[in-house]
Amino acid sequence: MPEMKNLLFPTDLSDDSFAAWPHAVALAQKLGAKIHAVTVVEEPYALAPYEQYGVLLHAMRDVIPQIEQRLRERVKDHPAGVAVSTTVVEALSPAGALLDYAKKNAIDLIVVATHGRGAIAQVLLGSVAEKLIRSASVPVLTVRPHGR
Repeated sequence: MPEMKNLLFPTDLSDDSFAAWPHAVALAQKLGAKIHAVTVVEEPYALAPYEQYGVLLHAMRDVIPQIEQRLRERVKDHPAGVAVSTTVVEALSPAGALLDYAKKNAIDLIVVATHGRGAIAQVLLGSVAEKLIRSASVPVLTVRPHGR
């Protein structure tokens, strides 16, 4: 098996996305790997009409530090010796941003939870996990949240 020193743990900070956290921690501990916990915040012009972009951009910039703090809080519980970095990325496409992050940071494995949406929601909304599975140049471990 190839050496795995960098694990990517994408999260939207939801409880469902944190179903993969214990798996990422256990793997990092066994492999001596670092966990890169990453949250992607979608840029506002993807969400609003042009005339509202400036207002949303300003509001988003004010919220980013709170998102960073929330991410640090969510990942603070891990065994000694497991290195964890946290990053918040602003992007139009969460999956694209995560794939770029994986390339730039020599990620060896992506550990991501699926949200377990139904087939219709999947077709309409897409899935970051599915896009990662289809496009990543490294292995992707998917974890299904409990009760799904």
